[in-house]
This record gives sequence, structure tokens and C-alpha cells, in this order.
Amino acid sequence: MQMLQASDIFKSFGTLEVLKGVSLQISKGEIIAIIGPSGSGKSTFLRCLNRLETIDRGSIAIEGQYMVKTGPDGKATYAAEQTVAQMRRKIGMVFQNFNLFPHKSVLENLTLAPVMVQKMPYEQAEANARVLLQKVGLEEKADSYPFELSGGQQQRVAIARALAMNPDILCFDEPTSALDPVLTGEVLKVMKDLAMEHMTMIVVTHEIGFAREVAHRVMFMEDGYIIEEGAAEDVLLNPRHESTQAFLSTVLMAR
Repeated sequence: MQMLQASDIFKSFGTLEVLKGVSLQISKGEIIAIIGPSGSGKSTFLRCLNRLETIDRGSIAIEGQYMVKTGPDGKATYAAEQTVAQMRRKIGMVFQNFNLFPHKSVLENLTLAPVMVQKMPYEQAEANARVLLQKVGLEEKADSYPFELSGGQQQRVAIARALAMNPDILCFDEPTSALDPVLTGEVLKVMKDLAMEHMTMIVVTHEIGFAREVAHRVMFMEDGYIIEEGAAEDVLLNPRHESTQAFLSTVLMAR
């Protein structure tokens, strides 16, 4: 089953063309890692998938239903606002800098959206939140505030918060880039556990070892294009394109 299909996505900011015809399709339970240098368009593409950014041209369908498509006039037209809102709930997002509400406790961060958006009874939202905190190893931090947590703990709370909306697809935008190696390991363990549970995931990452171990497919982006795509082992161990080879050499040397 095709969970998400993005075709020929173009996106510009003013005169800067950031995405130049990027396409992706992902099946249920599949994990795709997107790698590439900074400024290649990876994060922008991820943000376009759940309408944090609007596209200029192309189409995005979630579980067969179009969120946006391009008409004969060459312009991207989105579905009705209510339809788009319902579709966006199917895609969870974990950001590089956690994006937790600093003035709310961990438990409040996890229960806010299910109660406000999904109209879930608070008691049910709280029970679900405590199960998710146990899942990410932070059940004892329910009453803590983000400033009381390490970066790795904050990111694990952010993952739990995304899961609280019961998404069909989970997107990660460089979830470990702000963390030191020890805290990175904490977050990657949670992500590997989700992979074992066959969670459908799209992960923008520089963690090449994680991509090789967990991803089914790897996409290498550069300058707004997908330069190379294929099975993780093929792209990461035997890259065909010289840009992919150069990037991987640079990343591995930096380690």
C-alpha cells in the first residue's frame, strides 16, 4: 500500500529554487533515509510533505487521497482546508530542535494535541501519554519541564508527542544533529525500536550508520535534486554517482 506519493515537487523561496522536481513514494512499514549536504533541500522537502511549506508545482497524495496537485495552469492547488488538516494528522513530525512547549510539563506536551485537535477525553490522552513515555524510557519525567531535561530526553519526548497523535507516517528532520554522541545514541535507540515495530518513517539524517542499519532505501539529495536513490546497502556501500561518493567520504572522515 502506498502511504505517501510525492511527484515532481518544485519549491522556491523568492528567486531561490530549492526543490527542482523531487519525487518520493513510500509503502506501509518502509523506512527511507534522506541524506545530503546542508542546503540541498532535504528539510524543505520534508516540510512540504505535511504542508509546513506549500509547494509551487507537483502533487502529494496520502493513502491515495490528494493533498495538492497541479492543474493545467501549472499551479499547485491544495484540497479544502479541512481536508488538508485531516490528512496532516496522518503525518507526525519530529524536529531538529525539539519544539516542545517550554511552559508546559512533559505530560502536558503529550496530551495537548490529542485533546485539542482530536477531541480525545483527557483521561484517555493522559493514559496514552504515560504509555508512550514508558515506551521512550521517560515515564518518571511526566511532571518535568523541558528545561529540566537533557537534549536527548527532550527529543525522546518530542518523538512521544508525535506518536500521541497516532500518525501513519513519522517524519524526522535531522533529529540528532543538535545532540552529542551519547544523547544521539538514546534517540537512535528509540527510532530503531519504532523500526522494529514497522513504523513507516522518512528520516533526514547525517547518521550514516543508522541509515545503513535501519533504512530500506536511501535518497541522496544535492542542489534540490535527487542525485541517487536505491537500497541502503547499494547507495551507502557502493554509490554510483561521484557526488554521493564525495559526500559519504566527507561524512565518514568527519567521524
